Amino acid sequence: MRVVKICAVLASILLLSVPLAANPTVESFEWPKSGMLVGERVNLRSGPATSSKVIGRFVDEYEGGELLVTGRSEGREEFPWYRVVSHKFGEGWLYGKFIAVEEPEDPVRRYALKIRGDFGLSPAQAVKMYGEPMKRSREKLHIPDFNVTAEIVTLEFHGHTAIYWDGVLQSVEIPAGFMGFADILLGMDAEEAASRLGTPILRQEDTLIFGFERDEIALTEGKTGGRTVVAGLAYRRVVYD
Repeated sequence: MRVVKICAVLASILLLSVPLAANPTVESFEWPKSGMLVGERVNLRSGPATSSKVIGRFVDEYEGGELLVTGRSEGREEFPWYRVVSHKFGEGWLYGKFIAVEEPEDPVRRYALKIRGDFGLSPAQAVKMYGEPMKRSREKLHIPDFNVTAEIVTLEFHGHTAIYWDGVLQSVEIPAGFMGFADILLGMDAEEAASRLGTPILRQEDTLIFGFERDEIALTEGKTGGRTVVAGLAYRRVVYD
């Protein structure tokens, strides 16, 4: 019996002396970054490892479009893994060799990425987050200048309406209620909200419009108890220009 105990103690010592494989650290981004694919036939995986299940495969960078980068996993590999959201396959992981990640500097761009993540890049992602909409409509729009026909899906939820062109989020409108875009909420001081978006590019009556490249955010002002507050919010991305 004593020999067995001694062997057990020795085994424990040996186990403690063997270095354990380090678990990769995962960092989550509260505000998404922008990502673009680099390369062809790139796999999107369920986890940050080549052993993880393949969720989908991007033929090229054009098929992937813009990706929302929501996290990073650091391990022992040459490149980190990035957690991304795509309109085609949803959320998954890409190896860092195959994605170019950019930290948005313009405030409108930063808010636009957050909005696109919070309201769903695709109709399926929106329904997953908010449940079935109160109303859903679908139509086709021919655009002669570009010789294309776009499929437009409108989802009306309690509190906001989202419109998708060819399966990708094109606009969000919050006309009233308690919602907002990240930390810009309906009912907050309008001047403070505007300061977070920078300098407006246009003013239309009681609405300030902020823009950067393809993204636009509209902030509508209203009066409450003598205060000027945010009374409405809208986001739009230019699809064809």
